[in-house]
Amino acid sequence: MRDRLFFLLMLFGVLLFTQGCSVYTAFTHPPKADIEGLENMKGVNRYYVMSQCGAPLDSEKFKDGGRKDIYKFYEGSSWAKGRGVFHLIADVLTLGLWEIIAWPSELAARGDKLTAEAEYDADEKLTAFHVIGRRPKELQRAHEIEEIKEGDEF
Repeated sequence: MRDRLFFLLMLFGVLLFTQGCSVYTAFTHPPKADIEGLENMKGVNRYYVMSQCGAPLDSEKFKDGGRKDIYKFYEGSSWAKGRGVFHLIADVLTLGLWEIIAWPSELAARGDKLTAEAEYDADEKLTAFHVIGRRPKELQRAHEIEEIKEGDEF
């Protein structure tokens, strides 16, 4: 009886501390970026583009006052907060076993890693936006490891 109780406590501890924490992952997902809207919008402010894509990775200013920004960001997902609440409830009800399914699904839900280019006029109004690279989820982890080795942070 004592060995069985010890085993159950150890199993509970391992499950508690080795989970991927889908709740945290869901709550920290980037919101869904409006890529199609940006590709079809002209004249929106640079700050609107930054609200969708984050801070630019690189920015080049032209002599005529225009600018070109390069962004790297995750495509994002919808309903992340609702999924986070669901994961929290499911974790409590299953004593953490739900994490076996939930954490990998949350990693997949963040979307592909995109590289996009935006061009602006002298008034910092969008004149062109297009995705120049898409890294599917399957290749992201291997590439992120390579970037860390090379000293690049993103």
